[in-house]
Amino acid sequence: MILIREAEETDAAALIKLRKSLFKETEFLLLEPEEYTPTIESEGRFIKTFKKSNNSAVFLAIDNNSKVVGFMGTAGGTTNRSSHKATIFMGILKEFWGNGVGKLFFKQLFSWTDDKDIIRYELTTAMNNTRAFSLYKSVGFEVECVKKHNICVNGELVDEYQMFYINPKENTNI
Repeated sequence: MILIREAEETDAAALIKLRKSLFKETEFLLLEPEEYTPTIESEGRFIKTFKKSNNSAVFLAIDNNSKVVGFMGTAGGTTNRSSHKATIFMGILKEFWGNGVGKLFFKQLFSWTDDKDIIRYELTTAMNNTRAFSLYKSVGFEVECVKKHNICVNGELVDEYQMFYINPKENTNI
């Protein structure tokens, strides 16, 4: 059983531990392990900033043993012209891949945004990250374009899909 809940400032240490593990075990995230050097204070501020925002959040996936096994962030736009959209980023420990955690995150995200004015969600994924690509397609994301040579992994330039999802709210005129 996996519980998905919004992160609290007191989760900073657990989120740091999770993210350090994620950056070591997968090349599909943005940072190299040595580039991620937060403090409990800075991670707490990150969580607090997202909690204070009306269109941003950090969600955690927690297993039966109270271990944080994944996270999803949604960073909403900060200007009048971009506040209707949010960028999604996430990571799940490899041992939990294929267990429905990603779908639980999206279910929570879409429920959380029911009363928000977020119309557009966007994310990127490496073209060779077929597992994530399948997840995103299964929850309704579509490919918008291919971003050629968008990231560099182990000295190789990797193409990414830019994907989007339009919230099917009745009134998309905010």
